[in-house]
Amino acid sequence: MPSSSSLSGLIKWLTREEWREPFEEALWLHVGPACEQADLELEDLESLLGPAQFMTLWGCAFEDFLTRTVEPDDVNLVYAYLKRRGWKEPVANRRYMEALRRSVMSLYEVSGLVPGDSFLARDLVRGGEPVRITERTASRSLAPWERIGARIVEHGGSHVMAGGVLSFGRDASEEVLRILKSSAKRAGREFEKLARKGDLPADADRSVLDTLLLTDAAPLFTNLWLADILPGLLDPSLPTLVNSEGTEIAFHTMRYPLLPRIAVAEVRARLRTVPDLREETDTFWNWLETGSRPASKPRNTGTAGTGTMQTYSVTLENGGTVLGTIELIETGLLVSVNSADRATRAQAFLTPLLEGLVRSPLTEIQTVAQAMASSQKEAPPHEVELPPDLQTSLVHEGLSGHYRAALDQPVGMLGDKTPRASVRSKAGREKAAAWLKFLESESRRGRAPSDPMASYDFGWMWTELGISDLRR
Repeated sequence: MPSSSSLSGLIKWLTREEWREPFEEALWLHVGPACEQADLELEDLESLLGPAQFMTLWGCAFEDFLTRTVEPDDVNLVYAYLKRRGWKEPVANRRYMEALRRSVMSLYEVSGLVPGDSFLARDLVRGGEPVRITERTASRSLAPWERIGARIVEHGGSHVMAGGVLSFGRDASEEVLRILKSSAKRAGREFEKLARKGDLPADADRSVLDTLLLTDAAPLFTNLWLADILPGLLDPSLPTLVNSEGTEIAFHTMRYPLLPRIAVAEVRARLRTVPDLREETDTFWNWLETGSRPASKPRNTGTAGTGTMQTYSVTLENGGTVLGTIELIETGLLVSVNSADRATRAQAFLTPLLEGLVRSPLTEIQTVAQAMASSQKEAPPHEVELPPDLQTSLVHEGLSGHYRAALDQPVGMLGDKTPRASVRSKAGREKAAAWLKFLESESRRGRAPSDPMASYDFGWMWTELGISDLRR
């Protein structure tokens, strides 16, 4: 993006009496609905977000204000400033201000990152091919397929991004698209009526509608972004966690010692007879919920929530709920579940299954608070960490095995079809591409570039499914 000094004169001009109140009204338009819903004043919001995030939000409101006119004379800030002070500004600054005056905020999907140089941005509202954005700073922090609310303009022969940039999670971005799509349908009907009456210019077409809708849509972006992040900032205390069955979470680890002269191969053979156990490796199984047992609480695939009770469940890429894990070790069997109910259910099928092979289990129980406290303790001095390269190699190897199996498993995002079956149709190919983008984005979201999850290359999956041309 252009340097911060490009708009310094314009920002100073904003402090003049005739602009101060109109801008305060515009700023409240961007944050007011979310603040009122959360019972916050503007000062509270600034304290809650912190200086960096608040200034980003302020920048979104400021850039939107540059596109508006102020009553009673319908004067625009950029126009007024350049008329009086434009002679002091370099040509590049004047052109950038004019570009912002004509800009709109839209939702973009990030790809093709060249850290420190540029990235590709696809407009998810207006469509079209992605454009290459010249951007040094953000290209180092953005993740592939991340969705951002931003203004992109042409400047100095390149496409550049303005300073007000908001990163959206998947649910919040889908809500932005849903509202804009609904508005577009209503506007489209009006467009068709005017077209039939002949009340439109000869060169008018439907593609103009999307841009017109975005002209006043910037407050929608900021308020939905705030509505998404404020609950977590307002209530950072540890909530009551329940699993997908509505049972409060308490971690149960059951250790089944092997009886003398029993080989692990005998236990493995028994475990392989249980349909509800999905074998991931020779020594590790996921215990899946495959029956019709109803959940007493809505299911989520994480801990995001807004109340004092949050649902936590682990699901595989095909939507199946993981009830627990089973690990075969040299001296016995380790079974891990997250509630007393699941511990009872696990023992109910494992005890008869493993009769004559193992002793009665020894059980360790940890609450969520105890587990968190334990994880924060320093590792004992005698523990040896694997070298980073080896850690990365092992994680990547495990992910490759996991995702290769996933290509032949039903996926909820694909209408319960397998990825291989889905790519047989054009619509299915698009859905498979969206699924892969979701996997890739979530694996990097919130992680450092050095994290093995963040550095995993999903390219082979696109090639395997024959949709590499959609990875753009």
